[in-house]
Amino acid sequence: MNKVEYLILSSTHDYATDLVCYQLKLQGKKYLRLNRDAFSEYDIIYSLDKEEMEVHIDNKKYLISNEGLKGIYYRAPVFLRSHKHYELNDQLKRSQWSAFLRNLIVYDKSKWVNHPVSTYRAENKLYQLKSAKENGILIPDTYVGNIIHNKINIDKKYIVKALDTALFYDGDQELFTYSTMLNGEDLSKSNIKEAPIILQECLCNKVDLRVTYIDGKIFPVSITKNGKGIDGDWRKTKKNELLYQIVDLPNEIAENIKSLMNKLQLNFGGIDFALVDDKYYFIEVNPTGEWAWLEDVFNGDISKEIVKSLINGKKK
Repeated sequence: MNKVEYLILSSTHDYATDLVCYQLKLQGKKYLRLNRDAFSEYDIIYSLDKEEMEVHIDNKKYLISNEGLKGIYYRAPVFLRSHKHYELNDQLKRSQWSAFLRNLIVYDKSKWVNHPVSTYRAENKLYQLKSAKENGILIPDTYVGNIIHNKINIDKKYIVKALDTALFYDGDQELFTYSTMLNGEDLSKSNIKEAPIILQECLCNKVDLRVTYIDGKIFPVSITKNGKGIDGDWRKTKKNELLYQIVDLPNEIAENIKSLMNKLQLNFGGIDFALVDDKYYFIEVNPTGEWAWLEDVFNGDISKEIVKSLINGKKK
């Protein structure tokens, strides 16, 4: 029976997880990767009496005990957000394996990156923004709801975004919504009664910053196109047109970020800022945010730091 020291919870096609597993292998750590899209291929049994789980994969047996497990890398959503129509059996499998993932919080002696409870809490946009504000970080003027017309100036521009990750399906076509920049006049004529939105002032002439946070260390980059800031959501820009450059943050902003992440009880996060006239505005933090696209920028230091965080074992 192979005793597991580090448990990796992810999906089959996830390059960031590949990088973490590679670092664990380099260091000779005993780890097991479980992919949530392949759970039905595993044989799994958890004993509440012994507080341990047996996993059988390809004639190999693994033992994951509460006492022996040191760290868990959690690269999975807390709740399913797909609105695709699945067959009844698939609905059963998806819902129950998702619940199984959440129930792994019974491993309460391990270092989580990040703990599902902290992830769920931090994914709430209003809570993020309120926490950032309370920790001394500037935030854009923000409203949430389905009645926004009395908050709009027709001569200004605004950012409209979903209150939660918006992934939908129209037949077999996958649809994903980005943050959208709209002028006040168009917004004043819109009908959004059916669902709430986030409405924020448009931070014009901005430079986007992505700050990857890992246990008190920060990895900040600016994101530009042709040396200039990008209007609206930079994710709409073709990847080969984007430039990522390492930047230094003022000590005050760095300390505020650390304070915020402690408040959110997150050991890891991808944090978006907008820099406008030397002022740093918090946009959002993603507790399971992507970072692999920055690995080359930081010469592999991000994956190394995540593994260091797991091995360090200090819990929040």
